[in-house]
Amino acid sequence: MRYACVDVSEFLYPDITEYPSAKSTMSLLAPRNSYLCGQIMFTDVEGDTLKITCDGWNPEIYEMVDVTVERNHGLDENNMAPHQPERVAPYQLYDCLKPARDGVITVKNKVCAVYFSERVEKDAPVGIRNAAVCAGDVTVPVTLEISCAVVPDETLTVIMGYRQGTVAEYHHVKYGSPEFERLDEQYLKMLRRSHQNMLYCPGPTGKKNDLGEWEFDFSAMESFMKRTIALGYTKFNFGLGYRRSWSASEILVAGLSSMSFECYQYLAKMLPALVQFLADRGWSDKFILGIADEPNEHNATEYRALCGLVRKLAPSLKLLDAMSFGPVHGAIDIWIPLNSEYQTHQKEFEIFRSNGDEMWYYDCCVPRGNGYINRYMDYPLLATRYHFWANYFYHLTGYLHWAANAYMPGQDPFKQNCPEHHNADSVCYLPAGDTHVVYPGDGEPWMSVRLENQRASAEEFEMLTALSKKDKAKADAICTSVFRSFKDVEYDPHAFRKARNELIRAFETV
Repeated sequence: MRYACVDVSEFLYPDITEYPSAKSTMSLLAPRNSYLCGQIMFTDVEGDTLKITCDGWNPEIYEMVDVTVERNHGLDENNMAPHQPERVAPYQLYDCLKPARDGVITVKNKVCAVYFSERVEKDAPVGIRNAAVCAGDVTVPVTLEISCAVVPDETLTVIMGYRQGTVAEYHHVKYGSPEFERLDEQYLKMLRRSHQNMLYCPGPTGKKNDLGEWEFDFSAMESFMKRTIALGYTKFNFGLGYRRSWSASEILVAGLSSMSFECYQYLAKMLPALVQFLADRGWSDKFILGIADEPNEHNATEYRALCGLVRKLAPSLKLLDAMSFGPVHGAIDIWIPLNSEYQTHQKEFEIFRSNGDEMWYYDCCVPRGNGYINRYMDYPLLATRYHFWANYFYHLTGYLHWAANAYMPGQDPFKQNCPEHHNADSVCYLPAGDTHVVYPGDGEPWMSVRLENQRASAEEFEMLTALSKKDKAKADAICTSVFRSFKDVEYDPHAFRKARNELIRAFETV
């Protein structure tokens, strides 16, 4: 049996045995309030299973499950760049992490891969210790070093679209049942582990009373927020309006044309009620209202008018939306441009920020190619890892992605990762992995290695940010050694590991 210890910033594949970062030993360095993580690829394995044990450390052990990348959708000769794609599809990729609590790993075609993760608490003893991974007759030497550095508490805001209905559907449980509640909590805890701290929440339900006046029920919103605040979530959002067509000027709110008198009556009751609901529970600082996702040149005028109406009726509410650059300046408080749009129109967006607005960013099924990072399966894993290095570099205080577990109808995320997607009157196929960073496992959610790299990236953001307050030149130099723009990053895993270790060493003195 052969093995290779591969840096966790590299994807593993069942049909590839040679990796740039491969070594015969694992040497892991981690700050406190983080995780010691490693991965090992085993080949020429005899039998259907491999028993893994650990000596000298107690990590969670995960069987790496291969999933299908069926095509490189959205890439052609016009937008390809180095490492985009990393491989020409179809192929299998180890993206899914299945807990192996008994240490028994399934072997397929004499190959298997194992991921290790040990939590390092804030008060963990500092120092170096020797350990080992034992697999059959193979013993893999492991060196573990816990730095005196402590990852600071979160300052970055992260939201990815978590769908409770998808949990019920894919685990075949009734929504609201005890089994659903158990699964729901596991998903929410998994996303919190990755430093997601903001959620889309239910809005109020409205109906007219016998006098024809709107009345609103906030019970679903209250229940959801109360439960998830207890799990560590600190911010919430729901969207007010939506579109029927990408080429239409009209925005709808609760099925009503946003510029109609009927909609004015609806908003004149709902928005003050929402403000009062939040104030009564001490949650006013936890909620940010979305107006209408991704406004464009067709509905920009109506979008700005709707923002103005909301500000009149509920001036205390902060407003945000994801968007490309367009004629909606002055409309909202928190701008969430696509990374490519921010880079292209950085001067204009920075004018918004100079006038008191906040700046986040997002990516989704675009940008695709042309060098821009994204969390796709057919990009290098480092394209995911650099997401929050980007936040540091550009001073962006939040990140949004529409999908944590947003599988499309009929999609099996283990076998299909470029599904058909419908959004208003737009139909497209999504790039591999855009729909999810969590898998519907057997009776529980399973992480992806992309989600794990997002977690580590969020922790690196906090260290870079804290270091910059003491030595900005040092923090900037570490960052720019591997990340220089959304479309200029270093894909050599050795260079990345050097930068990360240098960050930890520099942060030890903070």
